[in-house]
Amino acid sequence: MMKLKMLLGVAALASTTAVAQGPQCNHAQLPFQQMTPVPYDSTPYSPQDTMPEQCSNPEVEAYIADWEAGKIDFTTIKANDSIAADQRFCKTLDDDGNISEVKDCDRTKSPVGYIWKELSDSPVVIGITDGGKSDHAPHFHGQPECYYVVNGEGQTLADNQFKKLGTGQYFYIPGATIHNTPIMSEKGLGVIYWYPNNAHFDGFKYYWRKDVKNLRVAEEAFDRVDAIRKRDLNLGPYGTNEAFFKK
Repeated sequence: MMKLKMLLGVAALASTTAVAQGPQCNHAQLPFQQMTPVPYDSTPYSPQDTMPEQCSNPEVEAYIADWEAGKIDFTTIKANDSIAADQRFCKTLDDDGNISEVKDCDRTKSPVGYIWKELSDSPVVIGITDGGKSDHAPHFHGQPECYYVVNGEGQTLADNQFKKLGTGQYFYIPGATIHNTPIMSEKGLGVIYWYPNNAHFDGFKYYWRKDVKNLRVAEEAFDRVDAIRKRDLNLGPYGTNEAFFKK
């Protein structure tokens, strides 16, 4: 299941890179050169039935309107011109973490039961996922992120507890905030995800527990999330729940 942690959600620094100052130093820093932020334990926002103000984006709203009207589905939804023509297909990961194509956008043909499509890299990063019952690793990134659920249901970390996230709902996650959405239902979960006002995914940096090793305040935040997973979902830390998710 470790190969799923790069999905869903899908952790990075702010949308603009920091510029180093000094007589010999005037270049933009890359994400891996920047300081590791200390994350909040969870978003204070809960899933809701209307578009959060922070998530408003005309391109996403057009996708959602067409989806709700039945004009598009996971197979027919189209990427904009910022996605290269040879990358406009349904993707998954194999057991070694290599990206590969899934024919017919059928998640049952994925080795990990999880697929996604890239829809936009500019002016805003947008994508869509379709996942079966599976665990996902808590993580964070500098960019805020939004979800719109196109099908199924899940449990998502919100306001220091796990709350239901269902079809037709929206969810807002501020930047530098740990988030986690295990898919515990046989119905699976599919979402349109986007990073409002943030473009070019190759400039993002995702942070997992291993990336904050020895940064005690950040490690403690991940510890608290693990305690909430145990309390609300009866799940152990990520990577220890294979028996449940194979049922």
